[in-house]
Amino acid sequence: MDCDQMLNLINHYMDGGLSQWRHRAVARHMNDCPPCADHHNAHIQFRQQVASKCFEEAPAGLRLRISESLGVHPSDGSPLR
Repeated sequence: MDCDQMLNLINHYMDGGLSQWRHRAVARHMNDCPPCADHHNAHIQFRQQVASKCFEEAPAGLRLRISESLGVHPSDGSPLR
């Protein structure tokens, strides 16, 4: 695996969306390539920052309109009938 391949897979790696074989290949590459390991750490820090700042809940009216447009009950996700 080269750096370009690793960078293309980094989000899938972080989200657990890779096969075990691919996951190990990315991890092995990061162990052998400090710049890619640094890039991975930067992704982790970015995600942590976003998660810490994005905690506000959408207004009830907006949640209701979205649920209705998706055809699901807003409180439990069950289909509307």
